[in-house]
Amino acid sequence: MWMFVERKLEEAARAGAFDHLPGAGEPIDLTENPYVPAEWRLAFKILADHKIVPEFVERRKEIEAIRAEIEQLKADGSRDREWRRLACRNRLVRLSEAIEALNRSLVRENQFVRSSLQLPPVDFDAELRAFDPAP
Repeated sequence: MWMFVERKLEEAARAGAFDHLPGAGEPIDLTENPYVPAEWRLAFKILADHKIVPEFVERRKEIEAIRAEIEQLKADGSRDREWRRLACRNRLVRLSEAIEALNRSLVRENQFVRSSLQLPPVDFDAELRAFDPAP
């Protein structure tokens, strides 16, 4: 069903059915969030104006950066056989440290959020098994 709706919307957009709408071609103004209660809007505006983000957002950014590092370390190994032989141990140590750092960040993050939003720890052994040190 969704694919049908998406296809129809794409066809309508290509045909120009939405070109006459107010604001067409202009960026969407997302400064006003209709889901923020009225009593919180000023606080959210002050935070946004001063580029202050909630602590949980910073923690999630840290978690995602570590995850990206882990993926990069795993991917680096498949590029150059000689480099892999020379750098395998160093990458394995860095990968282990990154996984440990990620799990520490996840423990910290999970202390601040309700259980439905908690992120599972990374399986250290599974990540190391996925690391391919063989040339």
